[in-house]
Amino acid sequence: MTKMITRFAPSPTGNLHIGSARTALINFICKSKHEDSKLYLRIEDTDRERSKEEFQNNILSGLQWLGIDWDNEPQIQSQNINRHLEIANKLLDNDKAFKCICSEEDLNERRRKINSGVITSKKICTSCAKNTKVQSLEKDYVIRIKIPIENKEILKDVVQGTVEVNKSEIDDYVLVRRDGTPTYMLSVVVDDHDLGVNFIIRGADHLNNYFRQKFIYEYMNWKIPSYAHIPLIHGEDGSKLSKRHGAVNLIDLKKQGYLPEAIINNLILLGWSPKKNDDELIQLTNIITLFNIKDLSKSASIFSYKKLDYFNNYYLRQEQNLELFINYCKSNLDLKKYIEKDEKKLIRIFNIYKKDISKYQEMVNISEIYFNSNFDVLKNEIFDQEFNNCFKNFLDLINSIKNWEYDIINSEIKGFLKKNNLKFPILGKPIRFLLTNNYNGPSITDIFVILGKEQSIKRLNKYKV
Repeated sequence: MTKMITRFAPSPTGNLHIGSARTALINFICKSKHEDSKLYLRIEDTDRERSKEEFQNNILSGLQWLGIDWDNEPQIQSQNINRHLEIANKLLDNDKAFKCICSEEDLNERRRKINSGVITSKKICTSCAKNTKVQSLEKDYVIRIKIPIENKEILKDVVQGTVEVNKSEIDDYVLVRRDGTPTYMLSVVVDDHDLGVNFIIRGADHLNNYFRQKFIYEYMNWKIPSYAHIPLIHGEDGSKLSKRHGAVNLIDLKKQGYLPEAIINNLILLGWSPKKNDDELIQLTNIITLFNIKDLSKSASIFSYKKLDYFNNYYLRQEQNLELFINYCKSNLDLKKYIEKDEKKLIRIFNIYKKDISKYQEMVNISEIYFNSNFDVLKNEIFDQEFNNCFKNFLDLINSIKNWEYDIINSEIKGFLKKNNLKFPILGKPIRFLLTNNYNGPSITDIFVILGKEQSIKRLNKYKV
């Protein structure tokens, strides 16, 4: 069986997007299913104005954080420009491409007629190819590929199925710009061929590019790879996922305290479900075993932050992931000061609250409540007279507890309620508010344990009946 060689080819013009991370993930999964297969990484940095090293570093670290690795020293596309131009000139020499000097005004007029339906063919230049004077020029021209007009092109896509396009719909696109630099359309094909890529998994927004790029393969007598164009990710309003939907870059999700396991779990279930596993909670090793790219839906998938929160809550609650929380605290400026002050206390807070949070970042405000030595109760809170009648006696009880341990505190509170014939909400809700400025939250016994005796009494003493 021929080994699979896939590639992930991000552009360093921004941080690693969720959609790109999903493409990388599916490439990694498919490669991991086949022994001796490879996943190559290429940085497509030919957009010199927008490409930045910081984005490249972000992409690499984001992939590593997710646990996606690759099998080569990342190929840098801009370092292969001479090779790209070599192929363009071969196409030119073999009459598979032509020089074009059409002005932007002429091209725009042609586009206007095409878009309005006056012209049915998508051929943007119809005169330069046959002009011997133009073809003999040494400079000031672009190189366009020659695409036949007759018949159809057919793609048998692993995900999208059979897709047909009339050749007349395919434009004679530019291979080399007037300034002598290769375009993406040329560079990507040359680089994929030189890497030996035989299976291209990419977003469905590149589907039309197949019908343009495949001619380079044919004209160069190169083997055409298999293709899988995976559906795009949309927001819950049905539009393309963007910042208005929330964090869309991996770095933002990481900063908020999402875990790689949760992101992977969420991304892989967009358009796919494990046939042998009804449980939505599925980790990467099981995904690799069960995943078949042919089962992927061809329709766009909806990215739900509510679903991501559900997965993240599950994974952050796992005892084996406690170290991840500690590492996050050390990297977060607000939580770092708390963990340096009292790591055991911070972990105690986390263990009590973790069932109710969706991401680590929420621990910042929660922790501040317990580490604030100048805590003040919100004003204008009026409690029932029944609570006011028993508060002093309760405060005396709390003062009298010698061993400040959960079971002892809990037992004393239960005994107090029973002795005074009180229902818990009458006592518990106001006490919780006095300790945390919130009527809702963990048990007051948990709160007492976190705060310690001294801070608990200090806060309760601020309430004057």
